[in-house]
Amino acid sequence: MLLTLNSTSSFLQNETAPGQQSSTCIFVDSTAERISQICAYCVILLGSLFGNMFIIIIVYKNRDLRKTVNYFIVNMAVSDLLFPMFFLPVQITQLATYSRQWHVSGILGSIFCKLFYFASSVSLLVSAQSLVWIAIDRFVAVVFPMKLGLISTKIRTIAIISTWIFAGVFNFPWLLTWKLVERGNNTACEIIFTEPVLPNQEAFAAYTWLYTTLVSFAPLVVMTVLYSVITVALKRQNKALTYSAPSLQRLSLKKRRQAIQMAVVIVVMFYICVIPQTLKYIIYNLRPSCVLLKPSIYFIASFALSSSSVVNPIICLLFVRSFRRGLRNMLRSCCRQRNSRELNASK
Repeated sequence: MLLTLNSTSSFLQNETAPGQQSSTCIFVDSTAERISQICAYCVILLGSLFGNMFIIIIVYKNRDLRKTVNYFIVNMAVSDLLFPMFFLPVQITQLATYSRQWHVSGILGSIFCKLFYFASSVSLLVSAQSLVWIAIDRFVAVVFPMKLGLISTKIRTIAIISTWIFAGVFNFPWLLTWKLVERGNNTACEIIFTEPVLPNQEAFAAYTWLYTTLVSFAPLVVMTVLYSVITVALKRQNKALTYSAPSLQRLSLKKRRQAIQMAVVIVVMFYICVIPQTLKYIIYNLRPSCVLLKPSIYFIASFALSSSSVVNPIICLLFVRSFRRGLRNMLRSCCRQRNSRELNASK
């Protein structure tokens, strides 16, 4: 997508769909809209950075939170830190300058150009895989409660590492195809089709459809099946324990049910955030239209996608008391340290 500013506050938006020639659409975008969009992106950027860092630190400092499901949540938090660091600053800069020009040139600019697409795509794919592993962990905990050690520390470590290896290898073509292009006095980050990675538009289309399947459709199908089985198993266990089981077992079942609810909410919110961008891409490629390239539509899809990096810590803090307690303890410790430094400085 290439945005160029003119004196009438309208911009030319060229977006080339796979297998299609670029289409030219002219829109008017007010200054107030751009300022509000910049503020919204800044909120997401700060919320994602601080929220995901809190989740990582809280799990690290609290032994009672070092469970398999929370390790996968931490894996998501790490991947969610990548997305705002590479994606949002570029979006904010483009809105502030009203230009798609790449403002960093040379080797450093080329690295940022490649990482912008590579890191963003890796982040989403790692998050999708982590959600699947969370569903698998909950499936084992509920359907096979006598085999809680089935996902051992070794398997968990391999699973987490594999999410990054697979995401990195699958998205490796972005590192080869996105390059800085000089156009007069402007520098743009554009895709350059190269043999044998992505030789043409058709190969690009096939690759992006495969990526969409891996991020959206396949994980959603797998998780729907797993959580459906989990729901049936929980209902059966709840009936069996209602009158016969001691209170301790009922409490354990209640905690597992709460963990399932949290996991399901994380999945639902992730896909609520990802679906607008996915639908925009699918509809545009099936039936190209300038309507889908309007700044408001683009912002809604982009903002929803960006929000996926901040919903995870919010949900964890809402559902798990240990996370809230850990956050309170962390903030109190920071306040005590700051007061201590101020006291020492005043002496």
